[in-house]
Amino acid sequence: MAMAARQEGRDICFKAFVSHTEQVLVAKVGDLQLHRQAVMDAMEGSEAPAGIGGDGADIVRPLPRIASCYIFYDADEDFPASATCLFSANANLFMPLDGLADVGEYTSRAMLKMVR
Repeated sequence: MAMAARQEGRDICFKAFVSHTEQVLVAKVGDLQLHRQAVMDAMEGSEAPAGIGGDGADIVRPLPRIASCYIFYDADEDFPASATCLFSANANLFMPLDGLADVGEYTSRAMLKMVR
């Protein structure tokens, strides 16, 4: 029973993360790509390593020890635009999962403010 409740909690956290961190960016993928240098400058960012994929991908550092990779795909005739946020593999050593979800949300909000 406790394991099922824990899994349900993870599912809720994941759904909130997708909604508040990734989906909020979808409508502005084009604008984010146009202003990507301003976003990277403001968040100590850099281009993502080759091979990450997407139509654009950047590494940003919302906090000094936590790096996030935002991957953007433009809409085309087959698929809608999308945005994905990935944290560095060691991010959970510096902050619990729910805190990282909040960091993702606040980072996405800050990115949106830069393109409005």
